[in-house]
Amino acid sequence: MIKKFFWEHASFLASIAAVELARGIFIVVAALLFTDLIVAADRSIIIFLFGALLIKIFIDNRREKFFQRLASTVRTSIRKKIHAAAFDHNQKKIANGELLTLIFDVTTSIDQFIVGVLPTISSIIILTPLILIVAAAVDPISALIFLITLPIAPFLLYLIGRAIGDRNSKAQALLIKLNADFDELIRAVPKLKMFRQTAPAIERLQSTSEKSAAAILDVLRLAFISAFALELITTLAIALVAVTCGLRLTAGAIEFRAAFFILMLAPEFFAPIRRLGAAFHSFVDARQSFDRLKPFLTVEKIPRGAVEKTRIPPSLTLQNISFTYPDKLSPTLAGINLSIDAGKITVITGESGSGKSTLLKLIAGLNRPTVGEIFINDLPMSKIDRQSLVEKIAYVPQQPHHFRTPVDGILNGETHNLSRGQLQRLGLSRALSKIERGASIIVLDEPTAGLDIDTEKIIIAEIKKAGRRRTIVIAAHRPAVIGIADRVIDLDR
Repeated sequence: MIKKFFWEHASFLASIAAVELARGIFIVVAALLFTDLIVAADRSIIIFLFGALLIKIFIDNRREKFFQRLASTVRTSIRKKIHAAAFDHNQKKIANGELLTLIFDVTTSIDQFIVGVLPTISSIIILTPLILIVAAAVDPISALIFLITLPIAPFLLYLIGRAIGDRNSKAQALLIKLNADFDELIRAVPKLKMFRQTAPAIERLQSTSEKSAAAILDVLRLAFISAFALELITTLAIALVAVTCGLRLTAGAIEFRAAFFILMLAPEFFAPIRRLGAAFHSFVDARQSFDRLKPFLTVEKIPRGAVEKTRIPPSLTLQNISFTYPDKLSPTLAGINLSIDAGKITVITGESGSGKSTLLKLIAGLNRPTVGEIFINDLPMSKIDRQSLVEKIAYVPQQPHHFRTPVDGILNGETHNLSRGQLQRLGLSRALSKIERGASIIVLDEPTAGLDIDTEKIIIAEIKKAGRRRTIVIAAHRPAVIGIADRVIDLDR
């Protein structure tokens, strides 16, 4: 999964590699100039050294912005894919606790990986070999010490990582449970208050919270130990290089200029390893996060644009449709076979609970049939790209949602609630807007329920006006709506 991430963002990473290489070159140049300043004590070198340090600071700033931009791009992309999977009824239903964890905690861990770990990895891949090559050209013995001591830290991280992995998985599982419990508590507050059961619910949430905190603290404790161990190993490695150079300098086996230059490079050579120790917990967390995101990032895409090739207005055919809600044992609809004529107004009638709203959601593409297939002309709806399907269907539910904004009058702390008729006309206005953008199927669920006769007449007039060269499906029980139908289908029969 991490390999796929690198391939998908190759352009970003190529820019980062170029910046990292330039940064490494100026680190070497600055070390060389500082060495010359100490050896020759030439004031003119100070100007070049100051210029090299300014350029390095500028490069570091650009490097940081590169990684922040990459993190923002990846975060947005991942959240869009999670949202798409959450509303895709072909995918397995995502529990609320897991969804909250994916959207916030898992995505944040990817953020931390890009901003904190990826710069360190880029330094290890580019800066470390560059310094090793320069050190080998100046003093092969010191370069050999660099090369021998370098693998110790990654091997230690591998051992620690195996211990952290299991504990991190346990911490994430507890975090998912905590999010699920909190979501359940928020939803159940009215009922808990009604039956005076708020105290046990709060105690359960507090218990889960304490367990989650303890698990996370356990992981952080190991992360601290790993960082401390790497600091100790890299410090000893730098000390080994320093002692070796000192003894050889005393024996006359190395020049002062070369020894000082190597000592300037040694901390920069081991700096990425030190940072990796501090960020290793983020690396382990991100690796497990990538694994958990895999089902959402590898969803097979259906070719877009299939609906544009269909005849307008289209016909609808329902073949052996059955639908069962995830939390139900018995199907709401079973064995439905219907043909809905193109360019006509078809009204679905039936008793309350007969499945009219469910059938309309299936036709609108909001739900997918448990069994059977819906065809738009001769094209299976399941083979049509979801975005293309949304563009071609205008759906108005029984209760259109009203998004409150300052335009609605929230200026003095007051809100103006819309009446049932105003909500229905708002829903129809949205449908008309989609029709102007090319929607050819209109699905209306009880568009005049609860309205007075005058408002009903206005709504019906708008429906008839919108129905020119459109296929309209309406769930209704009021005679005035049934009266404008070209065909009436009784779902009870």
